[in-house]
Amino acid sequence: MAFDDLKHAQKQRLEYLDRLLFWDGAATRGSLIERFGISNPQAALDFKTYLHASETNALKYDASSKKYHTTERFTRLTGRATTDELEELLSGKKRAFYDVLPDLQRTQNVRVFRPLYRALLAGEAIKIVYQSMRDPEPETRWIAPLRFASDGVRLHLRAWCYTRQGFRDFIPSRIDPTQSFAERRNAEDVPWDDDWYTWAVLQLRPHRDLTQDQKRVVRIEFGFEDECLEIRVRKPLEFYTKRRWGLDQENPRLECVGCNYVPISEEEIDES
Repeated sequence: MAFDDLKHAQKQRLEYLDRLLFWDGAATRGSLIERFGISNPQAALDFKTYLHASETNALKYDASSKKYHTTERFTRLTGRATTDELEELLSGKKRAFYDVLPDLQRTQNVRVFRPLYRALLAGEAIKIVYQSMRDPEPETRWIAPLRFASDGVRLHLRAWCYTRQGFRDFIPSRIDPTQSFAERRNAEDVPWDDDWYTWAVLQLRPHRDLTQDQKRVVRIEFGFEDECLEIRVRKPLEFYTKRRWGLDQENPRLECVGCNYVPISEEEIDES
């Protein structure tokens, strides 16, 4: 990829410049100066390096606006564009082009995560007080933390629960840090987690109640290439996947038309 032979700091600036030119269609030395706090001579050098790597006549300099504008010959130098890049650019704009909904589920207590993580690394079981949404009162449990998983919003803990004699997915924020973690022991007699090492392969398609035009835009929105969109997740994460994709909503855009459970191969297990 372009600029790999440069020092990290300059490589970052030129990658940013490439994204800026792709999305805005124009850039100035001031764009780099404002973003990275570099000098005008350094910004000029960065533009010179970028121009040298670009196609001939890919950029055109406009003296009146002191901007470099892209031409029809312009092509990106640093890989495919992503909407994450656009979000980064929008968040740096002075004008209000962009906003983000507040996320009410990101307050996760380090006082809870650190002892769980350390118990996981040490192969220990740990005593916790946990408030389940299915039980009216908190319950004291012995668990063996095994792994963390993200649903895209927050971290979950996969653990063997000695109290319930089964694998459970715990929400760490529901663990009481003032009454937990005081007692530890070696994590013994933890069985093989068959569900974790099983793929849930979901077949999704636009919901049958949608019109043909609605189905067409759903296929575009979710990147369909075939009749069905196939999603592969670990079996314990199937519930969270369906919730995140809106399959549990009253009027969903997608519906699940099939699910196959496939054991994860030994090679895949070794890689994970």
